[in-house]
Amino acid sequence: EGQLMLVDCAGTERKKDSMYHTKERQQEGAEINASLHALKECIRYLTTSQRVPSHAYRVSSLTKILADAFTRGPSARLAVVCTISPCATDTEHTIATMRMGMALGGRGPEREEKQLLSDLLPKKERLMHPKQWTSEQVVDWLVSVRDGDFSDVVDAVPSNFTGQMLVRLSEGRCVQLCNGNQRRGRTLFDLLHQEIHRVESSRKA
Repeated sequence: EGQLMLVDCAGTERKKDSMYHTKERQQEGAEINASLHALKECIRYLTTSQRVPSHAYRVSSLTKILADAFTRGPSARLAVVCTISPCATDTEHTIATMRMGMALGGRGPEREEKQLLSDLLPKKERLMHPKQWTSEQVVDWLVSVRDGDFSDVVDAVPSNFTGQMLVRLSEGRCVQLCNGNQRRGRTLFDLLHQEIHRVESSRKA
């Protein structure tokens, strides 16, 4: 035959929160803190020595109610449910509640792990500016841009043609690289500057 006991514990009262309370409220807060402290002590005894001495659970009304569970020793089971808030304004209260839950659960001191909010956001891929391209990347771009329409231009540029050289091309030079075809040359020039604009816009966003 078992027994299930549900206890709704009030939150701990901090001095900062109770400084404007009435004397009666402050006294009530002090009693709450004392009861929770007594409960933590009983649980500490239970998890370390499997036995809670009578003087420990006779300290407060809360622990007296739970005395039967403390005297059962290892056969008793404890579960702690903490109610916390997702609001940033309640962060201090949330941390205090979770610390209390750790202590009541007999888990020992908490481990603090800090994580930057930026680490949780999806990483934005930083595009490389065409002027930083190597000669191999220039070739890759010429071969792939506009479904390979300008792959023949690769044969018209030097093997060491880097991105810095590419971005300096004038419209007239692009026409020359396209065997004098003005329409293709202007298109190549426009595509190059569209790529430059795309990268610069992504960095400003």
